[in-house]
Parts: sequence; structure tokens; C-alpha cells
Amino acid sequence: MNTAPGEKIPAGGAGICTFDSIQQGETNYHSAYVSPGSSTLFVNLNWFVPQQSLTLKIISPSGSTYAYYHDTDLDGDKDAKIRTWIPSPEAGTWRFQVYGETVRGTQDYTFEGTAG
Repeated sequence: MNTAPGEKIPAGGAGICTFDSIQQGETNYHSAYVSPGSSTLFVNLNWFVPQQSLTLKIISPSGSTYAYYHDTDLDGDKDAKIRTWIPSPEAGTWRFQVYGETVRGTQDYTFEGTAG
């Protein structure tokens, strides 16, 4: 599995867990390999400061956009996190794009994409 600088492979080897930073208008790219037969892909983006806004685009191994999320899309709260589960994910490399939608200075964040 290929990882970007700072990315770590979680126990079991199916996914990534990374600490990164982003600025206004910047896009960071992450990826995670999902093995055939995985039941769930857990995706978690946390940036800790609700006044800042990041978005997350999830792209399946076949290249189609699975989802595009803003902070409030999943739980209705502006809580500086996007957390979702993808049931019966397609096997292969999933790609994730984190975008700095409204960021003052530099915003740190954690990103996790793990399959099980």
C-alpha cells in the first residue's frame, strides 16, 4: 500500500490514519485500499475548529464520486468533523480529497479511512 508522508497504516493494514494541515483553497489527497469482501469502509475527517470549514470528496475505485460532504451534511451540526460508514465497499483503492473551503491561516486535521 502506498502512503503519503505522515500517513500511517492502521492495524490490519486496510486503510490510512494521518495528521495533516491545509490552507484556504488547497486540496489534499489521501487514499486507502479496501480488500475484497470488506463489509464496511469507515471514513473520519476531524479538524477541531468549527469556525473553519473543510469538505470531503470520496471517490470509489471505479472512479465515480461516491459522496461530497460539508461539515453539516451528515449530522446537521457544525462540529468540525465528517464521519461516515460505507457499507459493502467496492474493493480497490478509494481516493479522498480534503478541501480547505473556509480556512484562516493553516488548519490541522486528522483523516482516517479504514476497512473491515
